[in-house]
Amino acid sequence: MILSGFPGAESTAMRRVADRYLESVLRRDPAYAPKAPTARVSFNAVLVPTDALPEVVDFPALQIFMDPEQGGVVILGVAKGADGPRPYGVRLKLQDDRISEVETLLSSVTKGHFADVDQLFRPDVLYDAPVPPVRAVDRDRLKAIADSYWTGLQESDGSIPPFAYRCERFDNGKKITNNLSILLSPEAAVLTCASSLTATRPARPSPRSRRFPVLDVGLGVAASLVLVDFGPNALGFPPMTHYMMALFKVVDGEIRCIDEISEKLPFGTSCPW
Repeated sequence: MILSGFPGAESTAMRRVADRYLESVLRRDPAYAPKAPTARVSFNAVLVPTDALPEVVDFPALQIFMDPEQGGVVILGVAKGADGPRPYGVRLKLQDDRISEVETLLSSVTKGHFADVDQLFRPDVLYDAPVPPVRAVDRDRLKAIADSYWTGLQESDGSIPPFAYRCERFDNGKKITNNLSILLSPEAAVLTCASSLTATRPARPSPRSRRFPVLDVGLGVAASLVLVDFGPNALGFPPMTHYMMALFKVVDGEIRCIDEISEKLPFGTSCPW
């Protein structure tokens, strides 16, 4: 198991609990992780028994992000099961060194127009890079900038989020922006982060249940979870809900990079959180 991320002294205990949770998954031993008696657990937006664990045999590459102020831990990367590697994300809520919430996202979308799981084996070190204080933003601003991305998606307006000149977007490991394979696809477009939002207008996306369990000012990282409904549309796509976990790297008050892990769910799936 490869797990990157560099916690400060105040996060050491949180990191230890997160490590024990991941080890409990590999051991198939739910008791190995220190869970609170009232812990709640979900898998792909469905509540499951507290002792339920995803069927994973290895974590080839993961990145961990923590927020001591909220007790939030978000881990993204690759989980390997019997059917091979899959995009993976988990959110933990910690209280008094115990896990009170476990929210797992394990995607079945591994290859295609919006996925390339093999690219997740090499996590971007950009997210682990500290942001100099003069180029960082405070917690409230960090959350607002990340949230502006979901507003831009809701309005199909790429001018709403403050995208940096070097910003790129990745979905389930696949590079969506400035990608020749997308230019050669039926979409026939070279997408930027802004144009990829504006291009969603015919699909009528509607983000809801926006949450931000990790806001790390020192790293300029905001981790967010959301459900995005795609209803009846002019493109003829069947209605569906995308369950998403996203990382935003923010530098100089602008979004520098976006990594999303997502799974397709039945339209209108409710959020158990």
